[in-house]
Amino acid sequence: MPMKCRSFSVPTDVVRRSPAGCKDAGPIGLIPRNQSAKEGLGDMAMNPTGNGDPILLARIAPFRLGAVQVEPAHCLIRNDAGTEQAIEPRMMQVLVALARADGAIVTRDELIASCWGGRIVSNDAVSRVISHLRLLAGGIAAGSFQMETLPRIGYRLTVAGDDPATQPPVPDADAPAAPVARPSRRMLMVMAAGAGVAAATAWGLGRYGSSSADPSVDRSLTIAALAIDAGDPALGMIARTTVDALRGDLTRVPGLRVAGHAPGQDMVPPDPDAGGYHVDGTLVRPTPDRLRLTLSLTQGVGDQQLWSGAFDAVPSELADMQRDASAALIEQLVLRLPIGPGGPTAVAMRGDPEAYRLSETARALCDDVRERLLSGQKDQAQNLADKVAALAARSLALAPENPGGLVVMADLTRNGWSHAIVAQALTTQQRVDRAMGLLRRALRSDPANAAAMTRIADIYRRFSWRWDDATTLFRHALVNDSANIDAHWAYSHLLATLGDCVAAMDHALTLKRLADVHLWHRITLPRMLLLAGRHDAAMTLYYQELEARPDSYFLLYEIYYLLVARRDRTGLQAYVQRLESGLRQDAAIDWTIGRCRAALDAMVGHPQALVAILNRELAHYDAEGLTSATIGGRARDDILFILAIEYGCAGEYDRAIQLLDRALQAMSVYWLASLPYGDAPFPPAMQRDPRFQALWRRDARLADAVDRRRRAAQARRSSAVWSDGTATDAHFPTALQDRLDAVLQQIDRAKGAG
Repeated sequence: MPMKCRSFSVPTDVVRRSPAGCKDAGPIGLIPRNQSAKEGLGDMAMNPTGNGDPILLARIAPFRLGAVQVEPAHCLIRNDAGTEQAIEPRMMQVLVALARADGAIVTRDELIASCWGGRIVSNDAVSRVISHLRLLAGGIAAGSFQMETLPRIGYRLTVAGDDPATQPPVPDADAPAAPVARPSRRMLMVMAAGAGVAAATAWGLGRYGSSSADPSVDRSLTIAALAIDAGDPALGMIARTTVDALRGDLTRVPGLRVAGHAPGQDMVPPDPDAGGYHVDGTLVRPTPDRLRLTLSLTQGVGDQQLWSGAFDAVPSELADMQRDASAALIEQLVLRLPIGPGGPTAVAMRGDPEAYRLSETARALCDDVRERLLSGQKDQAQNLADKVAALAARSLALAPENPGGLVVMADLTRNGWSHAIVAQALTTQQRVDRAMGLLRRALRSDPANAAAMTRIADIYRRFSWRWDDATTLFRHALVNDSANIDAHWAYSHLLATLGDCVAAMDHALTLKRLADVHLWHRITLPRMLLLAGRHDAAMTLYYQELEARPDSYFLLYEIYYLLVARRDRTGLQAYVQRLESGLRQDAAIDWTIGRCRAALDAMVGHPQALVAILNRELAHYDAEGLTSATIGGRARDDILFILAIEYGCAGEYDRAIQLLDRALQAMSVYWLASLPYGDAPFPPAMQRDPRFQALWRRDARLADAVDRRRRAAQARRSSAVWSDGTATDAHFPTALQDRLDAVLQQIDRAKGAG
């Protein structure tokens, strides 16, 4: 019977539901900065008998909790450093309920009455909100208040400090510029979650990745004995072996000192500071033939919960359950440990040589699969992917936990490569979930494995918008393997997504030096040049690539839509002339010329031909269903974003907004230059549509990225077109500009020699 494993996590920088759903929100006046929680709540400051009174967020004035400002009507928390975080309306209601109790205990029934309207809800629903508030108390509100659970009694919130009036004032937010399609400042504040973009080399780094903690000092981890059902004595031995398995796996994590594994002592006491971690959990039999392991990871003496997960299995699959639990814990710990060189682990060093050879061969062939897809050779690519899958399977048959083989299998699964995976007709989310399971296993086998870290980070970037967690893992990967080309490639795109094209250019230049073979690596440099406002240099490089690959459907299409996105008629006409004057003609080039001519007609008020092309392609896209995870080398969902750009060029704004909506729901933010605060925005008439504006406010993670992009553009870290029609380009530091000039001169010399 196959094992069913369920895990869940609560990352501190991800808000899973938009606070735009806070229907009570409305404009209210701010109270003085030094007003306390009790004063800010006015008549609702609690007497012991009023804890169940309904909470209408729109009627509650802003108030202070320690060093944070709480704005209930806008579902917003802001600390004294200017960092803002939006939270769910239900979380805000519970926070208000606990704050207005003024240190008194609030029962679960009172919370349900005041925050859920007395509806019948499960205990898990209340516990989930309390867990999220604990994360809040340990994150943006660190040091401001604490959450206390009194078993079978209720909950209590205690505020740090006796005199809230002595707290330092909250600084005003910087006044934003007004680029095209700019959401209102207030709504951006509501939706923004997490810190903004920092300056210089620290730009864009999250709170984990920017930790100033000394990476040479190991963090302690204690693993408590699992709680078991006293009436089931057989669970005792299983619980002990499970703890031993967890300790054995976690002791290989660089930077971690695990209880029971320090030389010369039986037990490592927990650190007295917040740097130590603690794992505890339960092991039960929900049914006679199944086991359920529940774990939680907490930090420091404050017992702030960071993560919890549950894993189910039949007793015969106990080892698999233990493996998956270890893998999940390692992933969470790597996100939080200081970034420093990890070095190879014992498991990585004693891996089977033949398994390693097979997995490395498979990895190299994966690059060839991608190349064939970019060239439009879908059948050849899938046939080669079948060979890659067979090699990886042989590798894993020799060494089931070989990280190289697991990473290759994850690549095949995520991208929908090989006929066997295509035949399963998996959704994007199903493929990503399966790939993540394989990557967690690889990280368990080798907790310093840069390839596994890079791919997990790229999934965070591409499929869950966990910007800071992705940054942390990319930085871990590059510290462990500074020449990891995939890490430089994917990290550059994450930085560009958040608007930091200056830092992205640094990685693009490094990538150019390390790997100059495959097309998707080579076009990273012209992409970053384009996003930084160096359009002439970017197009020069694009056309050089096209000379070497004149029949590349991927490249032909990219040059076309980046010109369409900019509504660059002159550039598009020059592109057509270049294609028509070429010595080689084939179906891909003919297809591109026809599309370019249709777009040129649309730009002068004759969109019929382009609309007809787009309607046919969209119908084919929808009819194809799940048969292709990638189309022309691009992720399937990215095609919707590109079609939205083209429909916008044709003046079909309703259809463009609908397709953009579908793309964003699928978590595609492709094409970066057309995101808010980019230099190739959608047409002004489309941007003025309230439906378009609402797209960027609907998800807090996306709104966070938009806000970071605004700050980056203001700091000239990227190129942007503003609402008054002016444009700014990125400003490169002298050293970076010198590196770029040297690379461009080298490219010119190589072209002249050729």
